Amino acid sequence: MILPEIELPQLLPINPLDSLPENRKSTYIPKNQRKKILLLSDDCRMSSGIGVMSKEIVEGTCHHFNWCQLGAAINHPDANKIADVGQQLAQETGVSDASLVIYGSNGYGDEHVLRQLIQREKPDAIMHFTDPRYWIWLYQMEHELRQKLPIFFYHIWDSTPFPEFNRNYYRSCDAIFCISKQTTNIVKQVMRPENVQMIK
Repeated sequence: MILPEIELPQLLPINPLDSLPENRKSTYIPKNQRKKILLLSDDCRMSSGIGVMSKEIVEGTCHHFNWCQLGAAINHPDANKIADVGQQLAQETGVSDASLVIYGSNGYGDEHVLRQLIQREKPDAIMHFTDPRYWIWLYQMEHELRQKLPIFFYHIWDSTPFPEFNRNYYRSCDAIFCISKQTTNIVKQVMRPENVQMIK
């Protein structure tokens, strides 16, 4: 018995811009063309101040960058587990091809974990966000890291006295992104204004 041919409907290609909020369409970059950033901070699924701000950063830029994270927490419930939460991020932001992979970590990791992450994820840059004194091991290996990829530091510091003890951490970064004018002025005073190049 010969069955009649069935004509299947043509599938239309999905355009990621269709679901994208208007304010992101002009700066949208397709997933396969984006730079990947490795974020070192409190796990963005956690409720700490750093964790919440990390989530804001990722959500606000996931149309422009792909993200992976060493997600730190004390007694992390998902320690040593890998969570691909790109689909959840897509639902929350409207960026249908958003990308975020989180590596749960008890504490703040170490140089061995970071080397493994870099080898696996092949990021284009590292962004560190939180008090650098919790990540001393990171700054002890900055010479090794910066030969391959830049280190960015997202910084919040809004009170005096000036944190002179942060100078060597600042000098170990390729760029410092300051959350406010107050933080910018503090970093300039610690680094000495003549050593700071502002990017607008």
